[in-house]
Amino acid sequence: MPDLLSQIQLDLKNWATSANEKGWLNERAISAIDATTAATPGALFDQANRPLVVGFFGGTGVGKSTLMNRFAGEDVARASAERPTSREITLYVHESVSIAKLPDEFPLQRMRTQSHQNNQYRAVLWIDMPDFDSVEQSNRELVEQWMPHIDVIIYVVSPDRYRDDHGWRLLLEHGTQHAWVFVINHWDRGDERQRDDFRGMLHSAGLQNPHLFVTDSSDSPNQPHDNQSANSKDEFNSLRETINQLADQQLIEQLESRGVVQRINRIREVSDSLRAQFSTPEQLQQLNPLWQSSWQTCSTELHESVEWKIPAIAAHYANQEQSLLGSLYARIRGREAPTDSPSAELQSALENLLDDTFYDRAHETVDAFSQQATSSGIALAAIQQPLDNAKPEWPNRARMLMQTAIEQSLAAPGTPLQRQLHRVLGWLCWLLPLAAMGWIGFRVINVFRLGANDPAAYLSSNFAIHSLLLLGLAWLVPTVLFIKLKPSREKAAARGVRHGVQQVINHIDEQTQKVLQHLTTDQQQRINELDNIMTSGVQVDDGALPEALQRMLIQEPPSVPVTGVRATTHS
Repeated sequence: MPDLLSQIQLDLKNWATSANEKGWLNERAISAIDATTAATPGALFDQANRPLVVGFFGGTGVGKSTLMNRFAGEDVARASAERPTSREITLYVHESVSIAKLPDEFPLQRMRTQSHQNNQYRAVLWIDMPDFDSVEQSNRELVEQWMPHIDVIIYVVSPDRYRDDHGWRLLLEHGTQHAWVFVINHWDRGDERQRDDFRGMLHSAGLQNPHLFVTDSSDSPNQPHDNQSANSKDEFNSLRETINQLADQQLIEQLESRGVVQRINRIREVSDSLRAQFSTPEQLQQLNPLWQSSWQTCSTELHESVEWKIPAIAAHYANQEQSLLGSLYARIRGREAPTDSPSAELQSALENLLDDTFYDRAHETVDAFSQQATSSGIALAAIQQPLDNAKPEWPNRARMLMQTAIEQSLAAPGTPLQRQLHRVLGWLCWLLPLAAMGWIGFRVINVFRLGANDPAAYLSSNFAIHSLLLLGLAWLVPTVLFIKLKPSREKAAARGVRHGVQQVINHIDEQTQKVLQHLTTDQQQRINELDNIMTSGVQVDDGALPEALQRMLIQEPPSVPVTGVRATTHS
C-alpha cells in the first residue's frame, strides 16, 4: 500500500502541474501537494512481516531517552543533564531486522543504530527522537521527517511539562496518522490532579479513553524501582505489556492500512481544496452572455472605426474597370486587362483598413472580458492564456477573409435582379439589331421578288433612312441601357469590404466562443481526472480494531483548537 499512496501523490502532482501550465491552478497548489506525505512505516522495510515502529516523543528534560533505556535494559539512548538532551535519532532494533529504504533526504549523520538480540523486542523497532522543543530548528525538522514512519508514538511528558505548547500542536497536526500512548514520567514529582488534567486535554483532542501511564524512571536503566516513595506509582510494566501486545503482525498490518487511509484522506482534503478553485458549471454558463454583451459594443465601434476608409478602397477597384474602347486600346498596346487581384497600392490600403488600432481595440475588449470573467470564479490565467494564444492568428485570417469577401462581391455585383436585367440587356444588344436586320432584309428580298412582275415595286430612299434608324435604335437603346444599368463595381467593392470586416469581427467572436466552450470541456475533463486519481478502494473500519488499539487512535481532529496550552507546574 505504500506504493499505492506514492502513486496517488505522484499522479495528483502531475495533474496539478498540467493544470498549472494551463492556468487553472497556481504554484501554491503544487506546493500543497508536496506538503502531503506518502511515507508510511512499512516503506522502511523490504520484508512483508515488518516490526512495529515505536517512537519516543517528548520535550526537553522529560526523560524519554531514559525511558527508552529502561525498555532496552541498557544505555542505548544518550541521556544527560545537558540541554537539549537529544540531538539525533537513535534506532534500537533486533539484529534480524534490516532497514533497507531510508529516504534520501534523511540526514544519516544524525542517526545512530544499535542492534540487540533481545527476542522480547524482536517485533519492535524503537526510535528515540530529538527534543521537539529544542532551540535548534533542525531538531524539530528531524522529528517531522521521521513522524510519518512511526506506527505508535509514546508521547512522554513530565508533571511540570505536560502542557507544553510545542508538543501539543504537533500532536494535533499528526494526531490521526498514528497510534498514541501517553506517559507522565518522573511521577514521583506528580499527583493525580495533573493526570486528570492531562487526561482532559487528551479527551478534548479526540481521545475518549487514552492509554495514559505514569512511570518513575531514574537516570539508570538498571536501577531498581521497587523502593518507591509512598506517593510514587510506576506503571512501566503495563506500558511494556501494551506495546508488546501491539507487536502482532495483524495489528501492524491494520495500523499500516489505517495510516495509508489517513494519508489518502489528507491528500483528498488537498485535492478537494484544489477542486474548489475551479468554476461551477453554472458560473461557466455565465461567460458566453458576458462575452456577447462586451463584444456587441466593441463590434459597433470597430465598424465605425473603418467606415471612413472604405470609399477610398472601393474607388481603387472602380479605377481598375475599363470601357470597351479602353480595353481594346490596352490590348493594342500590349497591356493586360484589369483583374480583381489587388495592386501594391490597393494591398497597402487593405492592410491600413485593419490596422493596429483596430486590433488594439479588439484586444482591449478581450482582455477586459478576461478580467470580468474572474467574477464568475474562473482563474484569470485559464481564460487569458488561450485567448492570448488566439490573437496572433487574427491578422493572418483577416487578410484571407477580406480578399475572399471582396472577390466574391466583385464577381456578383449589384442585386440578383440587377444582374438578371443586365444579362437580358446584354442579349438584347445583339438580338434586337439582328431582328432589325432580318426585318430589313426580308423587305428588301420581298420587294426584289415583286419587282420582277411589277415595275412599280421599288424601295425609296425613305426606306433606307428608316431602316438605318431602326437598326440604330435596335442597337443603341439596349446598349445604352446595358451600360447605364450595369451594377457598380465600386459599390460592389465597398459591399465586399464591409462584408469582409464583418467576417473578421465574426471570426474573432467565433474564436472566443470556441475558447469558452473548450474551457468548459477542459475543466470537466480535469475534474474527472482528479476524481479518478482520488478513487481508492482502501478502507479500514476502526470499529473492527481491538478495543485497546482503538483507545490509541484519534478518529477526527478537534474542530476547535485547544487553547490555553502552556508550560505550567501544578502545586
